[in-house]
Formats: sequence, C-alpha cells, structure tokens
Amino acid sequence: MTEIRAPKRCGLFHPGHEAHFVQCFQAIKDETNLSSLGELIEARTDGTTAIKVDGQELYLWNHEPERIAEAIAISGNIIEFQPRWGLLWIPSTAGRYAFCVAPSPDDHVQCPAQFKAGSPRQKLGTYGRFIVFANDPWNNPN
Repeated sequence: MTEIRAPKRCGLFHPGHEAHFVQCFQAIKDETNLSSLGELIEARTDGTTAIKVDGQELYLWNHEPERIAEAIAISGNIIEFQPRWGLLWIPSTAGRYAFCVAPSPDDHVQCPAQFKAGSPRQKLGTYGRFIVFANDPWNNPN
C-alpha cells in the first residue's frame, strides 16, 4: 500500500490549513451537502489547487499543494469536493484523505512561522482556533 507524507501541522484550522476532526465528522454525516466527483487540473507550489467539478473550474488554496498532488497521483486523479465543509476528499487504498481548502487563493491566512507555546487564551488570540492534545509538546502553559 502506497501512502503519502504525514500532514503538516501548522497549528491553524482556518480554511486551507489542517482539517479539523469535527469538520470531517460533520461532513461525513451530512446527507444534504454531499461531495461531487471532480478531477485535478493543477496543484501549484503557491498553494493554489485548480480542480474541475460539475464542468466548472475552481481555484482553491491549501498549505500543502505537494501533498495534494501526491494523493491525487495515487488516486488516479480522482477527487471529491464538498464545498459546504470546505473539504477536498481524495480516495486511497485505506479510505480517503481530507484536505481543508480555502475558497480562493487570494482569501487565506499564511501558516505561522512557528507554532508558539502558550496558554489556551494566548493560542486563541494568536491562531483563532486550535486543539490541545494531552501528549502535545506545544501544550506548555509557561
């Protein structure tokens, strides 16, 4: 089984960054706003991902364009786009990869240079959203 590199953890859950597990869970349960089949046109190094869905070209943004290209190469250029949840789904032999995408290459937040340690209040003020895992080395309130 061929897999792709591990996801980049920049610490942001804004559109175009890490897919949040709640976002993915809600998208999977959503029987009204289903994903549509599409194909990759191009994954650019600046984060722009061009796809074609339902005959329409869309230009999205994600902080890991190389990882998207790797996953799509393995899938045989098969993608699913679920705009309600901002998710690009790419099938794999083990299930499917979820990539959170921004609706436009011009409308996104850049990854922070470094994910800083701090209290939850400090992280919320800096990043807007975050998850703290019990064994996370960044979870240091000092």
